[in-house]
Formats: sequence, structure tokens, C-alpha cells
Amino acid sequence: MRVLFLQQQPCVRAMKLAVGLRHELPDLELGFAYQGKTLTEWYGSGDELFDRWWDLGDDARAALPAVLAEYEPDLIHSHNLPDTLTVLAQELANGTPIVHDVHDLQSLRSTPYENGFAQPADSRMLERRAIEESAAVVTVSDELFAELRGRYRLPEHTLVFPNYALRRDVPPLPAFTEDRGGRPPKLVYQGTLSTNGGHYDLREIFRAVVAEGVSLDVYPSRPAPEYRELAERVPGLTVHDTVDPSTLLRLLPRYDYGWAGFNEAANKPHIDTALPNKLFEYLAAGLPVLTLNHRALKRFVRERGLGIALDSPADLLGELSRRDIGKLRRRVSATRHEFTVEANAGGPVALYQRLLEQPEEPAARLSLSRTPSG
Repeated sequence: MRVLFLQQQPCVRAMKLAVGLRHELPDLELGFAYQGKTLTEWYGSGDELFDRWWDLGDDARAALPAVLAEYEPDLIHSHNLPDTLTVLAQELANGTPIVHDVHDLQSLRSTPYENGFAQPADSRMLERRAIEESAAVVTVSDELFAELRGRYRLPEHTLVFPNYALRRDVPPLPAFTEDRGGRPPKLVYQGTLSTNGGHYDLREIFRAVVAEGVSLDVYPSRPAPEYRELAERVPGLTVHDTVDPSTLLRLLPRYDYGWAGFNEAANKPHIDTALPNKLFEYLAAGLPVLTLNHRALKRFVRERGLGIALDSPADLLGELSRRDIGKLRRRVSATRHEFTVEANAGGPVALYQRLLEQPEEPAARLSLSRTPSG
């Protein structure tokens, strides 16, 4: 089977899916057509997971037809945001099944996407077309799926596939000592930071967290000079250099809890549907998760007993003092491999198989073990 990933900015979810698909289907052919940077340019690795790469340049409409003619994909997996390339593929792909992967729903946000590609003025129309006219929709949480179902006519084939961690990167855990020696809890945050008032503008939240008497170490996914300046003024807050994803997972087990609480001032509807990468990376590193009253995150950690949902950072110390961190850590350690891409990759593979089946013409069915072309 030959699959073309399509995205205006390569993201870590695409890399994770590629690992999972290759784990399930070693003979799979994977191509990636993109605008911007490759995965390795953006994250330090990932290009090696794909057999072919195409830079669509500034004019994807002009470049994509040649990619489709050359690669002849059996299936296209198109990642948002924006939704532009999914709609373009619908217009150009001549019946090739298209999977629209919804990481982020622009209509739930009041701020633009922050990874380099702005949504166009007709984003609502593009969002509807991308969802309703694709062969399948994949999304990251039950809450986001419910939002899609309430707004749009969904295709027959759908899948909720969260932003799981990679099992290949799951680190060994150090021996846990119940006796903390009186030291305050050590928290860690890893990921995106901003200063634009959006959900990644965490300056005031970080101030409030360390005001509770805990320490908070921050590993930004991109350099964040404003946060370094903040750390110089706020005792208990430390901002580290950016590290690659696999190195980061090896660093995380030294902490007690992973922080996944966001600024809801501008984008509460979006945050209520998010199960971000950091949630599963904290769990992979053996860390219970601390979050705020974000609907999807709160439901996830409470249902599984893998963390604590706080009403506000001011409740942090009281909640931590009455919790059994040893019990939380043991529960996370026992279940962390369940929340990996490799453990769940059968879901996307089964979706692809359903899309490629042609019951009315059994002899013409495409095989998942198709021999790669030369």
C-alpha cells in the first residue's frame, strides 16, 4: 500500500503515525508532501520514516498534481491545520480516498494557528468541505469528535486516535523513593509557549504554580526568550534549552508531575477538546499529570486515575498534600505502555483497510501487503 501524507507543516503527530504504521505494516510505502520544513528540519529527526518527500513550495495547487501523478498513492492522509491541502487534494486526487486528520478545529479558536501557516479568510468553508467531503475523518479526542458530529455531516468512516507517545522512546524509570526527604514537589512543563494571550501564553499560570511552593522546570519546544526573562525574576521557575523529543522523554522521569494546564482566556472551547502530546509523553515517562478544568483532559485523568484536575493553580499544594504520589506513580507505571502509538496502531491500519476494500469488485481489492514499487 502506498500512502501519501499531506501537510503544510510537518508535525510530531505525522512522525508518530509513520512509526506506528511501519510497526504494523513493514512493507508500507510512505510519502510526504509538505510546505515549510521537513520533520528533521523541524524536530531533528523523522525524514527517515518516509520513502519519498516533495516540497510543494509556495504554490501547492501547481505542485501537487505532479506529485500525485508520480507517486500514484492508494490513499492520502491529510493533516490540518490549515484545512487547505485536504480540500485541494479532494479537487485533484481523482477519487483516491482521503483521510482528513483533525488535530485542531479552527472554528473552536479565536486565535490563529501558531505553527507558521495562517488560516485563509474562507476557513469555515474549507473546514466544512475538508470534513464532509473526505472519505474518512480522524481526530484526537472523543470531545473533539463530538464537536465535529454536532457541526458537520461526517463520512461513514471515522476514528479517534489520540496523540499517543512512541513506545520506542519510552524511557526506563528510576527507582521511586516514597520518602521525599521533605523536598517540595518538582513539576515539569514541556511544549509550546507563546506571549499572545492564547492558550499557550502560560506566564501567569507559571507564576501561580511556583507561588504554591513547588518548583517548575520548563522545556520549550522553541526558544522562548520572554520565559527565560520571567524565570530570572520568579524563584522556583527554570527554563531550559530546547531538546529533541527522544532526549526530552529521557529527562522527564526525574520529575514528580507533568503540567498540562492551559490559558483558557481566548480558546476555552478548543482546550476543552484537547488531549495534547504532552499528556501522553508525561505518562510514558511515568509522571502523573496535573491539569486544570479542561473537559477532555479532566475526563481522561480522572477516569483512569492518572493525575489530578485542579480548579485553579491555587489549589495545587492542598491537592498534592492529600494525594498518595506513590500510588499515582505505580498506576502510571503499570499502564504507560497502553498509551503508545505502537500499542494502538491497529486503529489507523484497520481504517485504511476499510477505505481500500471494494466489496462490489472482490478481484480488484487492494492488498495491504502490496509489493513496494521500485
